Order: sequence, then structure tokens, then C-alpha cells
Amino acid sequence: MNTILVVDDDKRINELLCEIFTMEGYNVVSCLDGEQAIKEISENPGIDLMILDIMMPIFDGWEVLDYVKAHFDIKVLILSALVDEQSEVRGIRDGADDYVFKPFKRAVLLERVRRLITEKHNENSCDLICDGLVLSQSKCKVFIDSEEIKITIKEYQLLLLLMKNAPTVLSRDNILSRIWGLEYDGNDRTIDTHIKMLRHSLGGYGVYIRTVRGTGYSFDSEVDKR
Repeated sequence: MNTILVVDDDKRINELLCEIFTMEGYNVVSCLDGEQAIKEISENPGIDLMILDIMMPIFDGWEVLDYVKAHFDIKVLILSALVDEQSEVRGIRDGADDYVFKPFKRAVLLERVRRLITEKHNENSCDLICDGLVLSQSKCKVFIDSEEIKITIKEYQLLLLLMKNAPTVLSRDNILSRIWGLEYDGNDRTIDTHIKMLRHSLGGYGVYIRTVRGTGYSFDSEVDKR
């Protein structure tokens, strides 16, 4: 069952959205402010889509959007009473996957949500390919020249994260939060150790994992998605 996180400080709208999506067969979680939303996403890795209001207490929607897009791989649909063009452009530019105005039309909102969840599932099932290196998300396996290679779960997660975001450089903090979790309080040098192991496991393809001194790592090659 797909899970939607509703984030809106207006209790009436929050409850209405929860009712709408529950009736459509979604699992729904709700929060009334941005701080609760970040905490919920950190503790619930199964969230597929967040419906996000902008004008909220503690952390507003812009702050939540920036943080979520930097640390998590979920779809974000902004649902806001800010109907000006500048706000809509800012939302899309800052990483929102869609922007819907209040008051909303139920059928339109449901279709936008359906489309985003379908996109996420397609993205999470495609193969990531770099020449003879293939990461199969559907099988959770990695192949080199059609031969499966044995890697640890953390190595797989690292490679998946880097290939999905290629050629973007990901900071150590970003990698730690997305793989080890926000509550991890260990030394970030653990990333370096796992990167070293991953490079060894990939053989000649290990050179594509680039170290950016003082920042983090990237997968420094073109990645096809099929």
C-alpha cells in the first residue's frame, strides 16, 4: 500500500485530505507543522509522497522542502494558498515535483498524486546502467558484464545513491543521513571505509566513484535508466 504524508497546520484541511486519500486506498500519515514532518519522514522510510503546505509554524514549507529534497528520496507535492506565479516557480525550482493551488479540485489533486506515485515506482524499479555495470533495483543486485558481484547491503545502498544522483556530488552528511539515518552519531569516516570497499568490489568500475576533497563523493560517469 502506498503511503502519503499530509503536512498542513489547518486541521480542517488536514483531516479532509486524510479522509480523501484514505478513501482512495492510500495509507495516510499526517503532521501539523514542519518540524513534525521532518521527524516523521526520518522515522518512516516507507513514505512515497508528501503533500506539503507552505505557511506553517516552526518550519515553513520552504524549509521542509529544502531539507527533504536534500536528504530523502520522496516525491513532494506543494498544496498551497500562495497562488502567485513567483511562489509556484520557487516551489518547482526548489525541487517540488508538483504545485497545486488551494482551494483544490479533488479529482485533479488525486490524478496529480497518482501520477507522482507511479513515477516514483517506475524510478525505483528501473535498471541503472553504466557500460557493463548494471544495478538492478527490482532484484537488488549488481552485475558486471552480466555476472553478479557480491557486495554488502551498505555497498549496494551507496552505489544506488551515487548512481541515481550522478554526477551530482553528495556531501558526507547527506550520505550519512540517507543511508545510516539522521540519528546516526558515529564518525563520518565510516563512509570512506565503505567507499573503499565498494571501489574494490567494482573492480575497474571503481574509478567512477570520485572523491571530492572536503565535500563528499559522486559517480563520475553517465548513467542510463532503463
